[in-house]
Amino acid sequence: MRALSGLMVASLLTLFLGYYSWMHLKHTADPAEIQPGPIAEQVKKAQSASAEAEASQQSVTFEGPLAKFMSNPDAPKVETVDARPYHPTESDHVGGSVVGTSDKLLHQTFAVAGTVDMPFEVPAHAYSPKLHGTFRSFIQAGGALTTAPGDVDFLLMNDQQYASLLQGHPSDALFSADATHDQEVNVNLPPTYNQLAKYHLIFRNVSPKTGKKVIQAELQIDF
Repeated sequence: MRALSGLMVASLLTLFLGYYSWMHLKHTADPAEIQPGPIAEQVKKAQSASAEAEASQQSVTFEGPLAKFMSNPDAPKVETVDARPYHPTESDHVGGSVVGTSDKLLHQTFAVAGTVDMPFEVPAHAYSPKLHGTFRSFIQAGGALTTAPGDVDFLLMNDQQYASLLQGHPSDALFSADATHDQEVNVNLPPTYNQLAKYHLIFRNVSPKTGKKVIQAELQIDF
C-alpha cells in the first residue's frame, strides 16, 4: 500500500514538474517570436528614410541651350521692359473670377540689344489661362528698321525658373524657340486658383555684334 502511494506521489510530482517546465518554456519563447517583426519593420523604415534623405540632397543638372543662356560672363545685361502689367483688385482674392476675359499682353514694337525681360502676371481664379499670338523680328541698321529678318531666342518662364536663371543655375522653360524671326506662340498655363502667378517673356539677341533686333509682337492672354 505504501509502495502504491509513493508511486502516485512520484507520478503527480513528475506531471507537475513537466507542466511547470512546459509553461516556462512557452512564456520565454512567445516574446522571441513576437519581437523580431516590429524590429525588422523599424530597420526597414530607417533604411528607407535614409535613402530618401540622400536622394533629396542630390542636385539635378540640366544641359542644353538653356543652361548656357546666362552663363557667359560677357553676355549683355538683362533689360527689363514693361509689357502691360496686371494690377490685381480685391475681387481677385475674395472669390472673383476672370474666366472668360482676355488681356492684350503685347501690342508694341521694341528693340533688343542683348536680352529683354518682359514680366507679366496672371490674376487669381484664372481657370485655364492661355498665352497666344505671334511676333516677328528684324535687323536694325543705322537706327532704322529694315525688312531683313533678325533671329532672336524666345523663352517663357515662371518666376521660379527666371530667378534660377538669374542666379546662374541651369533652368528649364515653359516654352522656348531658338534663333527665330517669325514665331507663333500658343501655350496653356496652369490655373492660378486664389493666388496670382508671375511669368516672364524673354527675348535674346542671337548676334548682338550685328546690331539691335526690332521685335513686333502681338501677344494676348485669355483667362
